[in-house]
Amino acid sequence: MLRRLDYYFRETFVGLRRNGLVAFAAISTAFIALLLFGMALLIGREFRLIIEAATGNVEVAVYLTDEADDQVVQYLTDKLLELPVVERVDYESKQEAYQRFQRLFANQRALVDNVTPDALPASLRVKLRDPERFAEVAAALGCEPDASGRYRCAQPGIETVADQREFLNRLFAVIRVLSFGVGAVAMIMLVSATALIANTVRMGLFARRKEIGIMKLVGATNWRIRIPFIIEGLVESLLGAGGAVLALFVGKVVFVDRLRGEIGFLPLIDNGDVIATIPWLLGAGAVVAVVASTIGMRRFLDV
Repeated sequence: MLRRLDYYFRETFVGLRRNGLVAFAAISTAFIALLLFGMALLIGREFRLIIEAATGNVEVAVYLTDEADDQVVQYLTDKLLELPVVERVDYESKQEAYQRFQRLFANQRALVDNVTPDALPASLRVKLRDPERFAEVAAALGCEPDASGRYRCAQPGIETVADQREFLNRLFAVIRVLSFGVGAVAMIMLVSATALIANTVRMGLFARRKEIGIMKLVGATNWRIRIPFIIEGLVESLLGAGGAVLALFVGKVVFVDRLRGEIGFLPLIDNGDVIATIPWLLGAGAVVAVVASTIGMRRFLDV
């Protein structure tokens, strides 16, 4: 077994040394394709960070009538907390609602001066674990939208529910499109990498076709010929993946970190996000190398 492994690795590195130009082309091809794949993964992560920031503060507001007393508030709070999608329920009094109103419309003094705390309803601010399931809150309270889109609730003590459904429906539609787009780009990069590496493998095999023919004539099996080339493809692909990881770190430092201080309101990827791509790049590089090597060798083993 050890002698066979020694043979395979010796043949692999002899092949790399003899065909340095082809090996460099394969490494460069793997580097470019896996770099683009890694960039697609990081772009997808950036989208998720922005989405989490956009939906992290999403609340469903349950506006209460003036007749809602402490007992009704407690009943509604307990009912909402029974929902798996609800993370937290906070009561906001009329005075707290008025203070929020003053902060939101601080630049419109005429509006603020003509509104009193009694004009604003108390409410329950419902924080969700999964903002995409916002409709479950209104459904649990027995609230249905009327022709104007305003919720009407049969539950005593509730005036209406505001769940930002129009905004959220559009947001989640955009999220689904972006997620599909990023996934499609990543798959295209992997398919392109497979095709390009298979082509470079064919170049290497073409340069050694006489050697392969002689090995076949002396009785070498297809697998004995195939394995060194597969290992060679793995080495080339993993070297390209390593270069892609290094390039992603450099790009993050040069481009992303410079933006961090200028657009503090926008969440940006960090080192942990780049590190998280390493297993994906190495795994993709290994799979692409094996598939590409297998495809590239099929013609030349029929000697």
